[in-house]
Amino acid sequence: MNNYDDFKKYSILIAEDDPIALNFLVNILKRYFKNVFTALNGSEAYEKALSHRIDIILTDMRMPDQDGADFIKKLREMDTNIPVIFMSAHTDSKTLLRIIPLNITDYLVKPIQIDQVLHLCKDIFKKKESLTEQQHALKHLYLLDSGVRVDLAHKVISKEGEMILLTKKEFELLSLLIKNKQSVLSKTQIEYLLWDGEIVSESSVKTLVKKLRSKIGEESIATVKNLGYTICIAS
Repeated sequence: MNNYDDFKKYSILIAEDDPIALNFLVNILKRYFKNVFTALNGSEAYEKALSHRIDIILTDMRMPDQDGADFIKKLREMDTNIPVIFMSAHTDSKTLLRIIPLNITDYLVKPIQIDQVLHLCKDIFKKKESLTEQQHALKHLYLLDSGVRVDLAHKVISKEGEMILLTKKEFELLSLLIKNKQSVLSKTQIEYLLWDGEIVSESSVKTLVKKLRSKIGEESIATVKNLGYTICIAS
């Protein structure tokens, strides 16, 4: 049995000009999705897509006022990434040639099976979450001037494939410097942030910086005279 609990954080827009078909889809999909928005034509669907946060679109091909292909073509000028599933009773080459350039996720032939829709949505959200995780990980990857790679998300420090082991305090200092990479941190600031007001010896910061430099390279941490320290990240 499939679990669609994770759909509760997503919103879907359904564009369908047949009220009976639309109500059928809404009555089922509202059990799964956080929000189900509806439209009876392409123009209305376009306005809904712009005024609400939509995670996936399920659209009919043939609709009055503006059909599905024209709606998505217009939307792609604003958002090239939102997943789109087309529904249509037509599979002629003319119809297919109109939607091929629109970067659609899938094309379902009517009458559609609701299980098909749910399975497709599940695959789409799984890929989306995987991509989000990858992007999150990349945001926490840094290359220092010394050639050392820092993965803050996984707390992995390495150079040329070799792991560099840091103590807890050394890693805290490295993280602090990276998170404030546009700034120069004074000795007093580092003391306060790393030791949380605890009384430490006057040389504690200097000693910690020296130990960290010995592991990640002297050139990785610059001393700014009379101000403090800053991390040197490769551009």
